[in-house]
Amino acid sequence: MNMIKKPKVSIIVPVYNTELFLKRSVGSILSQTFTDLECILINDFSTDNSPQICDDFAKQDSRIKVIHKMKNEGNSLARKAGFDNSLGDYIQFVDSDDWIELDMTEKLYSTAIKEKADIVVCDYYRNHNNSYHYKIDNVDTQNNFNNLGFVHYPFIWNKLFCRELLSRVIFTSSLHYEDRVISQQAFFYANKIVKIPCPLYHYCLNPNSISQKKNTDIYLGEQENILFVIDFLRKNLKGNFDLKKKKINARVNKFKLQVFKAKNLPRKKELINFYPESKFWQWYFANLFKRALKALFPYFIYKLYRDKIKNRMD
Repeated sequence: MNMIKKPKVSIIVPVYNTELFLKRSVGSILSQTFTDLECILINDFSTDNSPQICDDFAKQDSRIKVIHKMKNEGNSLARKAGFDNSLGDYIQFVDSDDWIELDMTEKLYSTAIKEKADIVVCDYYRNHNNSYHYKIDNVDTQNNFNNLGFVHYPFIWNKLFCRELLSRVIFTSSLHYEDRVISQQAFFYANKIVKIPCPLYHYCLNPNSISQKKNTDIYLGEQENILFVIDFLRKNLKGNFDLKKKKINARVNKFKLQVFKAKNLPRKKELINFYPESKFWQWYFANLFKRALKALFPYFIYKLYRDKIKNRMD
């Protein structure tokens, strides 16, 4: 009987209508200096030429697996389908409109093995047109508690995850902003996190991507995921949950402020009134007062009241 050789790393790529970028993305994966990998392309019921591009890649390289979904369900469930069909000891995620440096997987994997890490994190580039902006991931590798709440970048595409760790994570069915749900669970369960201080991932701003198009459904999806994270932390942190309340309330209120400023947005009241613990209107008017104080009074007077106002905002 022929035994299937397990790859060391599975790279999971959800694909939805990214025919213009897909070849660049998958090409950067197949060109990795680390070759003991599989690449799983999950076609999330694309309506452009992406399915054919996926199949063409599979014909060219045996490390490519293609899963064609029969309906569009979003990145989270696409990633779950990829994970459920993966074999690697470590899991890496790449978005189909982004690309990675040729030694990204090698550096992440070798660090994970050497350090016996559950998660390896790297910095990244934020690409827009022909410009690259170096972005630092502020993960705390010394005190994992500091990564919980809403203080850390939620992205999962600049990280390598141990398979056993990711098997404990719940992939929600929400269509938008699902990275935070996955990363917060993973950080909670992780015993050791290691950071590589160099940019290895290229996050490319795509004006046609779902995340760039704000509407009620997208805001509702983000709201759903915020509530999932809050519920997860409340249940698992228990007595320590109160230590995260200020950070949680600040993140919720920043989300509500986006909703409040959005024009012609249906169900705005519903989006603002969820999670009343954040005391949005108190936070909002305290913020206005702070700005007015700073504008109307000399700096030394503003400084005297700054801490008091800040406490009210928190």
